[in-house]
Amino acid sequence: MTHTRLRTTPATDDRRIPRGVRRAGYTLFELLVVVALIVLIASLSVPYFLTMMTDARISAAGDQIRARMADARSMALEQGRPYRFAFLPGTGRFQIAPDDSSEWNSVQDEGEVEQEDLIRGTLPEGIIFATDASAIRGGNGTSAGNSWQLAGVFLPEGGARGGDNGDGTTGDDVTFYFGKSGIAPLAVRLRGLTGTVRVFDPDLEGDQP
Repeated sequence: MTHTRLRTTPATDDRRIPRGVRRAGYTLFELLVVVALIVLIASLSVPYFLTMMTDARISAAGDQIRARMADARSMALEQGRPYRFAFLPGTGRFQIAPDDSSEWNSVQDEGEVEQEDLIRGTLPEGIIFATDASAIRGGNGTSAGNSWQLAGVFLPEGGARGGDNGDGTTGDDVTFYFGKSGIAPLAVRLRGLTGTVRVFDPDLEGDQP
């Protein structure tokens, strides 16, 4: 009688990786290449995102200026007295108050104010006002002014006026600028006849009369 010997499987897997076969993984050189690519992509992307953020803040500042000057016009119409919109050059601070208010005698920063006859506010971070485009474009408009700069007086009948010309007359229209120091600013034009406010790019449209 012939007996067949049964082969048994060992309790533990004693298989070995054949010689000459590499384990999956990354070399130091491959890791360095990946890190270098990440650094390169980040260096190209960060300026782009910073530019996008700056553009968004400038756009928001333009909307804010239009809205606040509209508030000044509404206050003049409703209360029957002239209201002034003014700013501190080299900063993002602005103020709305009656044209003859004593609030114009002080430039102390007392924070945001929202009252029936007084509004104080600030443009988005890093955005400043200027009376001249070159003060912002050239990066030399960052020192704060020491007095409020007139950006227009809204009249009870719906129109507006500028500042005194020095000969007893007043200007009809007012133009001022806002933006981030070191780059081309946007301009704001207040039309005295209608009291309307327009924000535009002077590099594209020129400093319109």
